[in-house]
Amino acid sequence: MLSKDLGAFSGLLFDIGVKKIMVGDEGALSEKEKIKIEKLLKKRHKEVMNEKEEENLHTEMQYHLLKIGHSLGYDVMSASNDKSRSHDGNNFSFICLSDFPDIGVDKITSSTIALIDVIWFQKGTNKVISAFEVEKSTSIYSGILRLTDLYYSFPEDPSTLFLIIPDKREKELIMQLSRPAIKGNNIEIHYILFSDLRKHCDAICKFGEGKETLKKIAKTVT
Repeated sequence: MLSKDLGAFSGLLFDIGVKKIMVGDEGALSEKEKIKIEKLLKKRHKEVMNEKEEENLHTEMQYHLLKIGHSLGYDVMSASNDKSRSHDGNNFSFICLSDFPDIGVDKITSSTIALIDVIWFQKGTNKVISAFEVEKSTSIYSGILRLTDLYYSFPEDPSTLFLIIPDKREKELIMQLSRPAIKGNNIEIHYILFSDLRKHCDAICKFGEGKETLKKIAKTVT
């Protein structure tokens, strides 16, 4: 079955073109070409496995955030393109709202905000309580911009903003949040390490009493 994703299809054609994927008679290749292709295949396999591992981590962190928010009594929502995901047999759609609430902003801004990885809403309302961007290998700056868009959409009633990052990217995050263009906005963005979210998830679900509980495992850049 071929993917309907044109980007994936283009990638397939590219892989055929550079002989990562063989079509036709392999016997026509020289030994040198076969060795080169074998190296390319091993490299690509490693890249795919790394991408899959990062994606699994991203999904796991999203699930922890959805689980915590739901346990604390909030309505929760994952990014609009992630609702079909699941972690450890737990489908996001069973926890999330069926539809993204109308938050009273223009269509373009609403579409951007709907791509934030996890949002908590006050139960039964469209009021955003907290928003979370989970970063892995992608640009941390893009996550900061989405959270900033959300903040400026409701400056009179700001939500609590969090970045969830791999432990190894803490220094990079601190550097990004220290940039004059970000720091000058005076927007408080907390961050939580993957290891801390995983470690404390169940305890927060059991003993937490609101969004402020999450700040106990979060850090800020001063």
